[in-house]
Amino acid sequence: MTTHSESRLQASDGLMLHVHSWYPDTDGDTDTPLRAVVAIVHGMGEHGGRYARLAAHFASLGIATVTYDLRGHGRSEGSRVYVNHFDEYLNDTEIFLTHVRTTFGPTPLFLLGHSMGGAIAALYTITRAPANVSGLMLSSPALAPGEPVAPWMVKAGRWVSRWLPKVPVFKIDPAAIARDKTVVDAAKKDPLNAYRGTPARTAAELLDAMARIHANADALHLPLYIFHGTADRLTAPWASEQFHGNAGSQDKTLRLYPGHFHETLNDLDREKVIDELTYWLLAHVPETAAAKRKRPQPMTHETLMGEKSPVKPVLGTHHSH
Repeated sequence: MTTHSESRLQASDGLMLHVHSWYPDTDGDTDTPLRAVVAIVHGMGEHGGRYARLAAHFASLGIATVTYDLRGHGRSEGSRVYVNHFDEYLNDTEIFLTHVRTTFGPTPLFLLGHSMGGAIAALYTITRAPANVSGLMLSSPALAPGEPVAPWMVKAGRWVSRWLPKVPVFKIDPAAIARDKTVVDAAKKDPLNAYRGTPARTAAELLDAMARIHANADALHLPLYIFHGTADRLTAPWASEQFHGNAGSQDKTLRLYPGHFHETLNDLDREKVIDELTYWLLAHVPETAAAKRKRPQPMTHETLMGEKSPVKPVLGTHHSH
């Protein structure tokens, strides 16, 4: 069983961000140490709740999972899929990771970013050099567009971004996320997903972030695991190869999955993808520190009210099989 709680975290500009937490249910035994905690940054147009299945898998192995809905996504506040400057995502992620570290103490912390969340996680670790992250995992990271963008289109997009920042400039095709039709249908029907149009400013900021990541790849020194489907039409697999080659990390792994679409964690043959991700993760957990790790109490109203924390309870705690 998995314990799941939802809460809220306040961003530096006052926006409220929705937080999901999953961890192994121990039937009241809080002395059993966690092996690790995975902090997830999701992709453009989706939300953190879509990672419940992966979180349940991790929980079965004694690993906690925490994610938050990006500003303008899911249940978080903000204009839909809009960001004025990409560093707002980095600032939110820093507050989020501070919350995770406060909650889970010295438990080894791993950062997993998918798609645009991969760009956020990569740029965050490159520019902020966090000392409390044990490894970086990037799922189909947005390091270049899946299809080439003509220079004149980039120039026009920047003009629109400056003068009409919230005008939508492209839409995400749900059919491109996975070959599994049930996954695509569920994504289309999910009211918390926002595939209808990406604002010009968000698109321009993401392109700038991609350039910053590649220009500073050698500044990344964390253990690195990248996995990408070769048939991804939303983000470019070749950019993952390039980043892997240029990253300053001495411990780095690249997995390319032939024929897989954008969401390898949800696509056909996802079991293999998840197994290989899990193998890498467990291989990087320092088992000798297990006795010192902190298992948090469920985030109920009572436990949160006693803390000097920007976290606010939302839906309480529930259990799932």
